[in-house]
Amino acid sequence: MGSSKNGMVRVPRLRCPFPAAMNPHADGVHRETVEWAEGFGLLASGESRRMVRDTQIGRLAGRFHPCAGREELRLISDWCAWMFLRDDLADDPAYFRHPERLAALDAAFLDILSGRISGEEHGPFGRALRDLRERLLPKVPGPLWLRRFLRSVEEHFESTLWEATNRARGVTPDLATYVRMRPITGGMHVDTDFIEVTSGIYLPPEVHRERVVSSLTEASNNVVCWANDIISLAKERSRGDVHNLVLVLCESRRLPLGEAVAEAVRMYEAEVRRFVRLEKELPSFGPAVDDNLRRYVWVLKTRMRGNLEWTYESARYRVGAASP
Repeated sequence: MGSSKNGMVRVPRLRCPFPAAMNPHADGVHRETVEWAEGFGLLASGESRRMVRDTQIGRLAGRFHPCAGREELRLISDWCAWMFLRDDLADDPAYFRHPERLAALDAAFLDILSGRISGEEHGPFGRALRDLRERLLPKVPGPLWLRRFLRSVEEHFESTLWEATNRARGVTPDLATYVRMRPITGGMHVDTDFIEVTSGIYLPPEVHRERVVSSLTEASNNVVCWANDIISLAKERSRGDVHNLVLVLCESRRLPLGEAVAEAVRMYEAEVRRFVRLEKELPSFGPAVDDNLRRYVWVLKTRMRGNLEWTYESARYRVGAASP
């Protein structure tokens, strides 16, 4: 870990030992997602239009869900676009300076997603979310999945409200709280739920709750989130956002920026090793479940590697050095 002559802390390029995979429909789906967002009026500004176009959301969906059919991948891609745009709303001063406005907006979004209201009165975001719900419902594995999914979305909304409240109060979260909250703010639980829709992999609730399986999922979520935080450090520092593992380490442990980057990389690599170790400890649940569990683990692996590949190629993150 070194510093360049102009005092910039250099962020190392991360590595991931798992296989990369890409859905063959990704590029076509990305174009359709841009058209979908434009059609619903979600891209009202040049900035939002560039974000959806340059972020390569279809390729993100394709790397996270390499086995999805075209229709399912398109649903995931459109969902990601909607969520990115909604999360960018949460970063808008009109909302993060007034968290109660964000809470009211998210309550309406949950009502739309639950089918309690139509969404028509909530403009482009409401109408687009209703469209996503209507396309999702025929693919839902069952009522238990839908309840879990709605709760995951609700938790994500609550977590970004937590971030907005921190910004409004000028609070940097402590390390333990941040580590617990980061996979939720990153939407990892929502995406994990989507694996059943896109890959047809059903695991009974008791399997998801089993210690090794739940720890394996947790490790994979952390790998994705720590990678994003390390790579997006320069961008988040430039806009004054403290919700980044490196910056939380700086504050919590009173570390210089370069040492905090090194510690974040160490944490990332430790989670990769934990995943490898836990995979070897998976118990057997019988032939049928074991086959689905093997497929589930493979998707988690491709998601970790795919996130890294997408993050480096995406314009959503500015990759480079960060000023100490």
